[in-house]
Formats: sequence, C-alpha cells, structure tokens
Amino acid sequence: MVQPNPPLLSLRPLVPSDARAFRDLRLEALAGVPEAFGSSYEEEVARSLDDFRAMIPESGPGRIFGGWSGERLVGMAGFAVQGRLKARHKGVMWGVYVQPNLRGQGLGEALVRQVVTHAAAHVIVLEAAVGLSNTGARRTYHKLGFRPYGIERKALRVGDTFYDEELLFMEFETPRV
Repeated sequence: MVQPNPPLLSLRPLVPSDARAFRDLRLEALAGVPEAFGSSYEEEVARSLDDFRAMIPESGPGRIFGGWSGERLVGMAGFAVQGRLKARHKGVMWGVYVQPNLRGQGLGEALVRQVVTHAAAHVIVLEAAVGLSNTGARRTYHKLGFRPYGIERKALRVGDTFYDEELLFMEFETPRV
C-alpha cells in the first residue's frame, strides 16, 4: 500500500464492497466538476448500486484505486485496458478525482503514480485526457511523464459551454504480465 502525503491518507484498489463509497464520490465528482468527466451526473445518478459495483474490476488488469482518509473514500483514479484485439497494448487512465479540501496535498499525484505503476505491468501505452483549464492536473501529469499528442476541441459540452481537452500518452517497455 502506498502512503501519500499527508500520512493520514492511504491508497488501495477498490473492491466490490466499496461500491457505495465509490458511487458517492463519483457522483460528487460529476456534480462538482462536470467539465472534467465524459459521464454526467444526470446519467449516473439514475444507476443502481449494483451498476457501480459492476464498474469495480474484480479480476484482470483493470483497477480503480482509491485514496482513503480512515474509512472515507476521498480520491480515486481508474485504469482500463482497451478491449479490441488490435488495441490491447493500450490502456487509459480515467475518473481521476480528489475532494477539493484535499487537493494540493499529494493525493492526486499518488493516485496517478499508482495507475502508472500498475499500467506499466499491463500495457505499452497509457493514455489520458485532461481539460485544458485544469492546470493543476496537467502540471501533475506532465511532471509524471505524460506527453501531449493533441488537443481535442470541444471535447465535452456542459450546458451551452464547450471544453477542450489535452490528449496525453506515456510509453512503457513491453509489460511484464
């Protein structure tokens, strides 16, 4: 288990019994920063707890890593491998979120590092997308070795506002697994 700063926080992969905490944090993220996620609060609030439980991988390389303050889930970052045969060498980091009161304390970076370490064992390329206006996350991703390969204009639309995203990637040697 990785210990980010501050020391009261811990990281571990989510398991199906974490579904309620995952649902609560994901809905908080979607409602609080809708421009940061491809999914919407309106779509996901209608989903059942079993739907959220099914999102948490029990086997295979996919993972959702959680940042915990005691028993409370306060941050998360997901990893998934592309499903198509010709794209299985690629993975994507998704759903990165840290509660606002804990930002700037190292938890987001620790979660992203955890995804990168895990991805390196399973894929050759790790991709991510981040809003151009999210300078803190972009700075962290660049610091950790992600490189931009493009800008997707009007990647997301929230109401009448469009948001551009920076497309990022990181390459690894052949995965160990």
